[in-house]
Amino acid sequence: MLRFPQAVASVIACTLVGGLAGGLAGAIVGRLAPSFVLWIRGRPGTESVGFDPTGFGLGLGMVCGLVMGAAAGVVLVSVLSLRDAYLARYGVGSGKPEPAADRLLLD
Repeated sequence: MLRFPQAVASVIACTLVGGLAGGLAGAIVGRLAPSFVLWIRGRPGTESVGFDPTGFGLGLGMVCGLVMGAAAGVVLVSVLSLRDAYLARYGVGSGKPEPAADRLLLD
């Protein structure tokens, strides 16, 4: 059964992993395709002198990754909780052996 601290830890872990993966992907895109990052920025043709496409991609990817990681963590916890509720309702996996399951009958 999934306990509350485990659920919170799962959501936090998914959020952090999503943020790291998104930041890494954003930084790679910003490094390899700076014109795409300028297009995402929304100001085509106005290349600023101090604009860093790698940093912008890192930040944007991190934010998107954090949101998607949190959403994935909530979905994961929801699915596991629903599964546990279903199993508990029908008595599957409760750890109690069935009466005939604990011994072997030989004829």
